[in-house]
Amino acid sequence: MKTLLSFVFIFFLTFPFRVVASPNDRGSLIVDFSAPSVCFGNVTTLTSQSTVSGDSIRFQLWDLDGDGKFGDATGDIVVHVFPTGSHDVGLKVITWGGEARAIYKLVTVGEIRVDFNYENGCIDQDLHFSDKSAVTGDIIIARIWNFGDGSSPSIDQNPVHAFTAAGNYEVKLIAYTQSGCTDSIAHTVTIGDIVTIDLRFSGDTIFLIGDSVIAYVQGAYDSVRWSTGSNASSIIIKTKGSYYVKAYVGGCSAMKYFNIQVNKYGSAPMIMTLFTPNGDGLNDRWEILNLLSVGPCDATVYSRSGEKVFSNSVYANEWDGTFKGKALANDTYYYFVRCFDDILLQGTINILK
Repeated sequence: MKTLLSFVFIFFLTFPFRVVASPNDRGSLIVDFSAPSVCFGNVTTLTSQSTVSGDSIRFQLWDLDGDGKFGDATGDIVVHVFPTGSHDVGLKVITWGGEARAIYKLVTVGEIRVDFNYENGCIDQDLHFSDKSAVTGDIIIARIWNFGDGSSPSIDQNPVHAFTAAGNYEVKLIAYTQSGCTDSIAHTVTIGDIVTIDLRFSGDTIFLIGDSVIAYVQGAYDSVRWSTGSNASSIIIKTKGSYYVKAYVGGCSAMKYFNIQVNKYGSAPMIMTLFTPNGDGLNDRWEILNLLSVGPCDATVYSRSGEKVFSNSVYANEWDGTFKGKALANDTYYYFVRCFDDILLQGTINILK
């Protein structure tokens, strides 16, 4: 008899087979086991819940890798660390009477790796955060976003948030899975300050046909862009219309609009407040725009230091911005003009080459 039982046991180990039985199947032997879902890195405890009536259990053999061979472990309780994912685990029970049954169940090991996409922004700008967490063998059931600025946490998957002050903020995402797994990550988000544009003009924004004005920004900016397409710190405007300038600092920007009005000639002397003596044939000379109507005119120009740099009692729109044969520097100069009505006109001239 002992030899027969040994043969039966060797037979079962040598020639494994899979008999999938429900715990509710009728018969003297009922095979079942419990295996709670765990997170990656944790131990899975496999507990046999098998029963037999009119006999007793002799062997409980486990197939932990799903290869159909019940030789990975023995006993009614087995602890094992499975890799991430779902695993086909089997339990074979053999009674002293020679009855044998087996059952397979899926054992799940979940894993979550939390991450999110973000971008730096500016004060009061809506920033979009995108959850990019990866989950294996599990599902996310809850998220908590902490923006690091004292505001209330968000439980949205992809929240939108606006920061009200400049600075660096540690934004943290915590995620929880159905199996109780959790993971978190934090990224530093930089919020830039409000950009203020200091827009100025050399000349009047209302001038006559043929005249011009310089629009320029003053201050430290990463870059500047005008509605004309220029990226310079200043532009010369000769035509009427609506213009804007946009300035960028640290990824933040601001925009300022302004209007230029150009009028037709009147009866009074119309004197240019800006000219560009750079030899390109445009605005190379300082002009009294309606000289033919109001002349003759006596014109004198002084530097900031009070030195007379040009004078002509019968001006003919000939001054090219030179003094003693040399080009004067870009600067603001002061003119005094008397025409036929003997009224003294005075103002500033800007030289820009």
